[in-house]
Amino acid sequence: MLLVVLSWGIAFVAIKYLLEVQGFSAMGLTSLRYVPAAAIVLAIMLVFYGPKRMLAVWKKEWRGISLYGITGVLGYNLALNFGETRIAAGTASLMVGLSPIFTLVASNMVLREKITARKLLGIIISFIGLFAVVRWGTNDPISFNYLWGVLITLGAPISWAIYTIVGKPMVGREDPNLITMSAILWGSMPLVFFIPGNLAQLPAPAWWALTFLTLVCTIFGFLVWSWALKHTEAARLGAVVYLIPLVTVLSGIFLLGEKLTAGLILGGLILIGGVVLAET
Repeated sequence: MLLVVLSWGIAFVAIKYLLEVQGFSAMGLTSLRYVPAAAIVLAIMLVFYGPKRMLAVWKKEWRGISLYGITGVLGYNLALNFGETRIAAGTASLMVGLSPIFTLVASNMVLREKITARKLLGIIISFIGLFAVVRWGTNDPISFNYLWGVLITLGAPISWAIYTIVGKPMVGREDPNLITMSAILWGSMPLVFFIPGNLAQLPAPAWWALTFLTLVCTIFGFLVWSWALKHTEAARLGAVVYLIPLVTVLSGIFLLGEKLTAGLILGGLILIGGVVLAET
């Protein structure tokens, strides 16, 4: 799990590198990351589950898998990639850290799960931290382009919250790995039409970054996460995930030269503290 946290933390930096340094479009980057991942998970499903079981699950759960793919692949990644064209990787990572907060709110709205006073306080503190990160987390002047990037990036944790709510009943009925890989496959299919045409001109560092995002962050990360959910307490996993923004901020400083500001540190601590309070 520590390897997963490390890779997911660096993923924000790899995305920023491909967008800013290599000039990828948000749609092109999403396509090049997930179309190969879809081909790999299709091969894995055919070997370990077989066409008969795959089709049976798809026929039964096609609505949930479709929404799972739309939110977990398209919604989350397009929002994150478009957002990172305008904001720093560390800021994006902290904002995505709000996913549990949006999941709590969505659970209350959809599943009627109760929000206690403690959880409500955590939600309020988290959004205070978000305001501090957005307002004082950068040394650059606050512009419309920056705020637009913040607004777009918020689509990522919102999409992940929907992804979590939709998937909760499905993974209870079916194999979590099969559901997860099916969602990756289904969500990636529309991206085939947006693959960039200048792949032969990509330098080696771009290919290494894409390979890291596809194999390590997507295939390895999601399968290990599904496995860990079966063998580890959810609270322990949640505690480990809080390290992701720290990894992103540090790797952004060393690999991309992003600036560490007092507002980012203080706001990030308040934001994460609110998430921890809301989840405990």
